[in-house]
Amino acid sequence: GAALNQAQHRIRIVTPSFLPDQRLQFAIAPAVLRGVQVDILMPEHCDYRFLDWAMRAHLRFFQHIPANFYFTPVPFDHAKLVTMDGDWCLIGSSNWDARSFRLNFEFDLECYDGGLPAALDRWIDKKISGARKLDAASLTVPVWQRLRDGAMRLLLPYL
Repeated sequence: GAALNQAQHRIRIVTPSFLPDQRLQFAIAPAVLRGVQVDILMPEHCDYRFLDWAMRAHLRFFQHIPANFYFTPVPFDHAKLVTMDGDWCLIGSSNWDARSFRLNFEFDLECYDGGLPAALDRWIDKKISGARKLDAASLTVPVWQRLRDGAMRLLLPYL
């Protein structure tokens, strides 16, 4: 969260599951509002359908925050990384969810080097070129779907 507060130009997050807790949500939102470009890439379909439902419910928090969300096509991508402003990156085992940040034993590596973040940004650009960008219409779903997705979101501490 603290690193996101330092971003000045661009934050890019690649994760197989995007279920940030409130602390991370409220770190991403001000970054976007102060003009930082935020790109978040996640798989079109997770390895577990109930995670898809929980993530879709979670994305409704961001419907009024102009971050760029991209759904990447199959095959399922389990990459977990963040780049920031072209000179910092985080690579490791942490998903963007409360369980990874608070309960699991995860290993992440911070790199302060222009070369590695630049190479990762080129890789992310390539992934974005084949991804589907989330639009507001994608968040407009029938009531039964919102209820199902919301019910899965209630299980966040266990996902």
